[in-house]
Amino acid sequence: MIVSRFFSSFEEGDPTPVTGAQVGAGPARSPTAKTGAGFTGSKALRYATSTTFRRVVFEVDIPVTPHTELSYVIFPEWDGGYRSTCAALDAEFDDGGTLGEWPESKTLYPDQWNLVRRPLGSAAGRRITAIVLSIAPPPGPGEVTGWIDDVRIAERTVEQRDAVDWIRTTRGTHSSGEFSRGNTFPATAVPNGFNFWTPVTDASSLSWLYEYHRRNDEGNRPALEAFALSHQPSPWMGDRHTFHLRPGIGPPTDRALAFGHENEIDRPYHYGVRFDNGIATDLAPTDHAALFQFTFPGPGGWVRIRSGKGLRINAARGTFTAYTSVRSGLSKGARRMFVYGTFDQPAKRGRRHLAFDTETVVLRIATSLISLDQARRNLGQEIPAGTSFEQVRERARARWQDLLGRVELDGATDDQLTTFYSGLYRLFLYPNSGHEETPSGRRHASPVIRRWWPSTRTHTGARVVPGPMSVNNGFWDTYRTAWPMYALLAPQRCGELIEGFLQQYREGGWIARWSSPGYADLMTGTSSDVAFADAYLKGIRGFDVDAAYDAALRNATVAPRSRAVGRKGLHESIFLGYTPLTTHEGLSWALEGCINDFGIANLAEELGRTDDARYFRQRALHYVNHFDARIGFFQGRHRDGGWRWEPDRYDPARWGFDYTETNGWNTAFSVPHDGAGLAGLHGGPAVLESTMDKFFATAETGRNTGSYRGIIHEMTEARDLRMGQYAHSNQPSHHIPFMYLHAEAPAKAQAVVREVLTRGYTGSEIGQGYPGDEDNGEMSAWYLFAALGLYPLAVGSPVYVLGAPLFRRAKIRLENGNDLVIIASRDAPYVRGLRVNGRPHTRAWISHDELTSGAVLDFDLSETPSDWGTPPPSLTAPGQRPHPLTDLRGHARSDDGSDVAALFDDTSLTQVTFRSRTPAIEYTVDGPDRPVELYTLTSGTRGRPTAWTLDGSPDGHDWTVLDERDGQSFRWPRQTRPFALARPAAYRHYRLCIRSSGGGRLSLAQWELLCR
Repeated sequence: MIVSRFFSSFEEGDPTPVTGAQVGAGPARSPTAKTGAGFTGSKALRYATSTTFRRVVFEVDIPVTPHTELSYVIFPEWDGGYRSTCAALDAEFDDGGTLGEWPESKTLYPDQWNLVRRPLGSAAGRRITAIVLSIAPPPGPGEVTGWIDDVRIAERTVEQRDAVDWIRTTRGTHSSGEFSRGNTFPATAVPNGFNFWTPVTDASSLSWLYEYHRRNDEGNRPALEAFALSHQPSPWMGDRHTFHLRPGIGPPTDRALAFGHENEIDRPYHYGVRFDNGIATDLAPTDHAALFQFTFPGPGGWVRIRSGKGLRINAARGTFTAYTSVRSGLSKGARRMFVYGTFDQPAKRGRRHLAFDTETVVLRIATSLISLDQARRNLGQEIPAGTSFEQVRERARARWQDLLGRVELDGATDDQLTTFYSGLYRLFLYPNSGHEETPSGRRHASPVIRRWWPSTRTHTGARVVPGPMSVNNGFWDTYRTAWPMYALLAPQRCGELIEGFLQQYREGGWIARWSSPGYADLMTGTSSDVAFADAYLKGIRGFDVDAAYDAALRNATVAPRSRAVGRKGLHESIFLGYTPLTTHEGLSWALEGCINDFGIANLAEELGRTDDARYFRQRALHYVNHFDARIGFFQGRHRDGGWRWEPDRYDPARWGFDYTETNGWNTAFSVPHDGAGLAGLHGGPAVLESTMDKFFATAETGRNTGSYRGIIHEMTEARDLRMGQYAHSNQPSHHIPFMYLHAEAPAKAQAVVREVLTRGYTGSEIGQGYPGDEDNGEMSAWYLFAALGLYPLAVGSPVYVLGAPLFRRAKIRLENGNDLVIIASRDAPYVRGLRVNGRPHTRAWISHDELTSGAVLDFDLSETPSDWGTPPPSLTAPGQRPHPLTDLRGHARSDDGSDVAALFDDTSLTQVTFRSRTPAIEYTVDGPDRPVELYTLTSGTRGRPTAWTLDGSPDGHDWTVLDERDGQSFRWPRQTRPFALARPAAYRHYRLCIRSSGGGRLSLAQWELLCR
């Protein structure tokens, strides 16, 4: 609760600053805020100086209690550096003293409003006599300039709340396409629901639906243009199936309705707002429906339906029907959504509005992707007639509280509680359901089956099929932290969500890389592979693991015909051991492929598929082939093996080219599954440590645009984080601090993580809260894990690395009935020791089973660094250099006279169609003999081998059987399958004897012999 004792926004009627204070019209430029205005109102306090500066702004006389707080918002202007952030308001007391301690200037972002809260409780019993502006810029040219607004002295007391009531759905909305503080919107929904409902400040946009400040009206008031149905997974993906409505009084109009954020309720179960004109709107969600309650300032008002096609209004019954086909360019597979709404009273009809004579009107509204009748059915199932707003709200609230209440925190500030529980809200907002409960059971309109039937006003043209469907997920982002957090906190829900994505594989043959809702061609990596493997290895059940494995196997072994699915460049990267420059951002595809292959290898081992496990484990080491030892960085390669850049032209700070949304520095440590192997490439842990030190010490300028040819928002966000090259603002960098564990420098990991936790997630109260895009819960899940002292560094293995917890105590009520309790001895950043269930624990990692069996982790924290904690497991043994298998080079002939050159040209796009159904292909090694451990066969597009033997010979005359296979099949054309020898064998000659084949004339695309 906040009780103001003093407030000034420098407007007429506010307390007047002392003579000499410069009040002006606010900043002239900002990527996120309205310009030419204050934070609130039309004015703000200007500061400008080139030297140390201290001046009284207000003279006051206010007693200080233990709960007194000074707060303000500050807008430091960018001057090519951060000197303008060295400004603060201070309190001067009746005894001449001040607060003294300077707030951390690195928490302030330039060219943005920043909220600063300074507790004054340590001065309880004294009186504030002045509010003072202090500026202490470091040496540098020119003036430091900026703005201050909304100066407040208040009594702030922390209220006891349930977890769900700490959530602010507006966190992350103080953003734009130029600079992200989350790039979210205030979605009102149930967990993993079918729909979102949101206020919108720009009804014409499918991207930035609600901007906290930048679209304020001419009076600098936030203004809503509509309330909307939404299914937006990200502003960069765009929205689909939108439907807008808005209330009003007087003549119907689309003019935006002004309000103040102080008159806004932003909870996931209840969005409410009281507009400046007296209208109040409240909405509460269900899965496929919502209930709106409109309250007018007097009898009479209207509700206008701003969008939707095929609109039909029955005013006498107070009902309407419509459909929406709105979709962004990346909303692949979206067809038509049907809308049915009914008011609680008859209305008078206008062209697109319904008018009422009462003060309060209730609208029940529902949707369906199947049919208009199903939309009516969904409404009847979820909000039957007579249901009150309070009933819908409380049911939605209970669903959120059930999830969020599983984590209890002690010793957290109110801002930390808001950050933590709002993060859990974002985590469980996605993925979304795409299915409905019909008279024939659970069914869905498929977003991945191609069908050209037209939709009608009442029925979809999409194929409607049985089963669940999960949508809205960018796996390139979410595999890193979001899916591991589902596995820990909600294993049953995790399995159900996975099963919904497996339905995409069953229907369309692939799982979307970016489900929006179908197959969007975006981002690198088929990261559902490692996400779902990780879940199974952590004991998650409730999904078809064989289907999950098959989907991953297809991603990893079959080059797709469509660019929207599978792995790009796979047709040659499998055989070259690297992804060449012929694939855009091939290096990023290669490194993500290694992580996914790591997960597949571990899942294969668990399922008893030992040949696959051995093959994918060595493929997970292919990152070695992109490491240029001349420069100490990963970089792209030409198909002939040459490097993109010569050492004298390579710049790790250059963005783009080989690196997706980042640069060489932030890709330098992209081997989270094999940190020991990475250390081996660098020459040992000490060299890796020094490389990481340089990474965190080298400033990001935000201007080395590389192949982007212009500044993209990720560059500026990384610059303004001010942690060297570290770009916590984007997902590819999130694991980097924890790689210090493999450099045997755990305290450095802990220091970086604590700094990010402390100043990277600020501004919740003014629509900020994140240092970059909050993508489908991933940016939030990083905070959740790190704040608990855990992190899933090597996704695809059931292990977490450990760090210093942020809270004195956290209790997680696990679904299996056990409790995980995490205790910190004090508020400090470094781990000095750990006891697990009372026993000393010397590893800087812990298994998933240890946590979920019920555990008490008692951390001994310190203000000084220590060397506690041995490194986590790694694919490569410590002290060793990683060595993936490589192809044995030679030449070959076939006994049926077929030209077999295409079998060895390192691409699956060519093939050999044999003259015989049972040819024998003899291969002679060029160069020294090396022991073969595995071999691969890649099927062609025609007949496929079903039985064969592999023989070896020293002289080409006496042959020894090395491997024999019967009853084999290739699931897909151009599929690469591995086969392990019982023991490594080195010969000069090898012979593949096909003993049977099926499906027409035999064809093969590739044959590899893989050796150390």
